[in-house]
Amino acid sequence: MASFSELRTDDNTQSAIPRAVLAPAVATIASDGHIDDAEVAQLTNLVTFSPVFSGLGAADLDDMTNAIMDDVTQKGAQAVIDASAGVLSPALRETAFCFAMRVAMADGFLDETEKDVLAGTAQRMQLSRETFENVLHVITMMQRPASA
Repeated sequence: MASFSELRTDDNTQSAIPRAVLAPAVATIASDGHIDDAEVAQLTNLVTFSPVFSGLGAADLDDMTNAIMDDVTQKGAQAVIDASAGVLSPALRETAFCFAMRVAMADGFLDETEKDVLAGTAQRMQLSRETFENVLHVITMMQRPASA
């Protein structure tokens, strides 16, 4: 059985895309100043099953997440999201935005403040209003609580 350490890579070019996909979600988690366990669990789930992160181990992902959080603290979320958008193709910007939306809705709800933050993220990721609305509708359907 392979261990995570065997999957690690030191090639920064290989980690640029995963980091850029992860960055908007981490910025979303940081946006309210509180890191919720449900958000972290959702992010872990997304990363675990995404082919974007194939070949990266748990330590790599922890390091990447911590570095993004440091960047958000030092440079601000907008700068981090702009940098992410600059690295990603239009298709992967959509993927990154889906990650951010899923993390924001980890509790099954999206309040107006979260929606405003995500609308700003979509704009910075150069997504159309139609794409924003489509992602919002689909993720809302996916993240409904059991009481819906």
